[in-house]
Amino acid sequence: MAYKEEHQKIGLNVLYQRRLRGWTQEELSSRSGISRARISDIENGKETFTLVSIMSLGEAFEIDYRELLKY
Repeated sequence: MAYKEEHQKIGLNVLYQRRLRGWTQEELSSRSGISRARISDIENGKETFTLVSIMSLGEAFEIDYRELLKY
């Protein structure tokens, strides 16, 4: 099954949270342990991701990871 639309919406949440903090993709990468290229793909809806990745991003943002899943 393809969930491209959902991935795009979640990616926009990641982008929003990153920009809200004024962070670059490099900074988010450093804080989350996820490569900059992968973050770019997530933000652009090009990358599938695991729950572990979303949890790592939530931890980096210091928010509940479920906030990133809302759309």
